[in-house]
Amino acid sequence: MDHTQDRRGQTEIEAFVGALAFVREYAIRVVSVAPGEVTIELPFDERFSGPPGQFPASLVGTAGDVAAVSSCLSLLPRGWALATLDFTIKMTGVAKGANLRARGRVLQAGRTNSVGAADVYIVSAGQEILCGTVLATTRNFQIKPLEAA
Repeated sequence: MDHTQDRRGQTEIEAFVGALAFVREYAIRVVSVAPGEVTIELPFDERFSGPPGQFPASLVGTAGDVAAVSSCLSLLPRGWALATLDFTIKMTGVAKGANLRARGRVLQAGRTNSVGAADVYIVSAGQEILCGTVLATTRNFQIKPLEAA
């Protein structure tokens, strides 16, 4: 799919991601967007910690999923959307710090399915330390306008 002029920019990616209730609840924000690459950040919140004072693997996975899938979205033309089919998280370190930063990238952009990956870093005192990596598959679909009844 090469619709270069028809791709979404950062504002549209932010709007798509921000429309998801869990994204708002976890205060995930899009930091940067380039074709095939999206970086997001997720601040630490004690309400969602486990073990105490640390991000649980589930949130490391969520951050990676959002970044990987959003990177796939950045290559889809307007009028298309996507949903996560599956993702896997591999923890590589302790997730203890002020923020998570996930850098997503497209591995394969397809018409019906895409595959993205993300490296997830703990950010503390201005340093990034890898704490996990995510691989995600999406289902891409064209948004059909609602028909008048």
